[in-house]
Order: sequence, then structure tokens, then C-alpha cells
Amino acid sequence: MGEIKNSKIKKALINKALGFTTQEIIEEYGYSGDEFVLQKRKTSTKSYPPDLTALQLLLEKEDEKLNEYSNMTDEELENEKIKLLKELKEKK
Repeated sequence: MGEIKNSKIKKALINKALGFTTQEIIEEYGYSGDEFVLQKRKTSTKSYPPDLTALQLLLEKEDEKLNEYSNMTDEELENEKIKLLKELKEKK
């Protein structure tokens, strides 16, 4: 569950950093006689520009990841490579 939550957070952060477009639907309901019915529906497209703070956070995380690898020994890098290749095979 934690991995799914993290992937959703990462995707949302990427969308915020790069900007995104979404559709917004506004529905108005009211009574018609004894029934509660949809009276009006408005659909609009909203565009959100890139957010520099989110982009900076993403870039900082990438730098941390690169620094993490640059401080590893050859043996640690080889173990990380094996682990990542195993994860890729499991996802296929």
C-alpha cells in the first residue's frame, strides 16, 4: 500500500511541476415535482501552469539519488544493479 501511495504522490508532484490540464464538471441538481434531478451540467477545461517549487523539489530528489549512487563502492553498485534488474523482471 505504501508503494502505491508513493507512486500517486510522485505522479501528482510531476504533474504539478510540469503543469497539467484537467476537466472540471459542475452539476446543479434541483427538484422537479417529487424527484431530485440534474438540471444543469457545465464542463470546462482548466490548465494549471508549471509550478517552480514542485520542479525544484523534483530536481533536489534527483540530485540526492545521484549523490547516493556516486558515494557507493563498486560492490554496492553491483548489488544495486542486481536488485534493480530483479525488480524489472518481476514487473514484466
